[in-house]
Amino acid sequence: MNTDIYKSVAQSYTEILPQNQESLLLVVWLYQKILDGDIPHEFTKRDFDDTLDDVLVLLENPKSIQKELLSRKISNYYYRTIPFKNEYRIHLTIFAENLCKLVIEQLQPQIKRLALIHTFRRTLKLTDEDLETIESLEYWHEVNFNSAKNEILSHIEILQKNVSDKTNELRQLLKPDVDNPKGLIQDFIDVFETLKKQTVGLLNTINFKNETLQKIQSVKDKFSETPESFEKYDMIQRAFENFFDNIDRRIISINEKIQLASKRLRNLIDTLKYKQQFKVNIEKLLSYMLKTSKHEQGQIIVDEQIPIRQLLTLPTKFLAVPLIDFKIQNDATPEIPPQDPEHLERERQKNLQMLKNQEQTAKWLDKMEQGIAKGEEINYTEWFDKIAQSEGNLEVPIKVCFGIIESCNNSDTKRIELEQEHQKTRNKNVTLWKMTIHNTDS
Repeated sequence: MNTDIYKSVAQSYTEILPQNQESLLLVVWLYQKILDGDIPHEFTKRDFDDTLDDVLVLLENPKSIQKELLSRKISNYYYRTIPFKNEYRIHLTIFAENLCKLVIEQLQPQIKRLALIHTFRRTLKLTDEDLETIESLEYWHEVNFNSAKNEILSHIEILQKNVSDKTNELRQLLKPDVDNPKGLIQDFIDVFETLKKQTVGLLNTINFKNETLQKIQSVKDKFSETPESFEKYDMIQRAFENFFDNIDRRIISINEKIQLASKRLRNLIDTLKYKQQFKVNIEKLLSYMLKTSKHEQGQIIVDEQIPIRQLLTLPTKFLAVPLIDFKIQNDATPEIPPQDPEHLERERQKNLQMLKNQEQTAKWLDKMEQGIAKGEEINYTEWFDKIAQSEGNLEVPIKVCFGIIESCNNSDTKRIELEQEHQKTRNKNVTLWKMTIHNTDS
């Protein structure tokens, strides 16, 4: 680039860029009023003064800002005055309008409802006429491709920003003082569902890109006849491939963030569900205790069916402040409080049973997966009875059921058929719907 341009920027950057937030806000407000139809494109001095008053009211400190000084800070790069009858009219320059457009789009990012594939088909459509000569292909590259790149990148950048903002807001739900977390989670679910649809739209554009690239590659021999035409063709092909390699990476990154945020949402929903169930159980317990407990001789006697457990204290507790002195040896030792051996043994057995159930769940899932892979039809009612009888509990078969459903939802080769037909099990308290699992490849 010519060094004179750099010198010009160094000398006049204070004029072509807003000097303070008040000046930028005034220009943007005028631009927005023109878009909304509140003032004409060539507005009057009164329109200008009214907008200036709006800016001062918004800043909530009008005494510290003088109107005349603020209006003079707007450079001629932002507006022009033209005679109109017996007065003057004012209009924003193209530079000011483009600047305001960029500012508003950046501060108020809105993802377009139409999928990006429509933009591709409209701006990047490559016809047979575009492939007839190297000149027509160059024209398509300069006019269609280069102009569409900015719109594509802008769309993806806005999507990235929305995903990052919503993910950061999602972390705030982990705080204990959040009001109505269930409602907020539902709002986030709706937002991320919309983002998923946008990502699907972006992924669909990759297919369109591949088709366009194949068209370009199909005329390679045609434009290899002369070094000049091949050089232009090679430049266009490499520019197309490099640009969309970058797009592919960005789309994959966005999709990973959305999937991670969606998983975090599901975990939050599960947490709230368990908390709600715990709250209900506590309310039931308290209600039962209020009805059955008695007050005798200054003491509260609870119902015999409610077992009383002694709360465990900290395993180590210092009963004296240690004396920190290099000359005197500190003999203060912590007193180990007595522990409940029955409670410790129950906790140990509980943990061992939990580990055993997890191990057995994994083994039964492997057996079912092997059967599905062989093309066998899995009737889960039969498996439920088999697992429950073998393990002697209902926890393992229920976990196996959830595991096989999740496995099928994440697989393209397995399908679940569910019929609302009650299936009796060996356990009289459990009734299942008919559920069969198939291998779609068989």
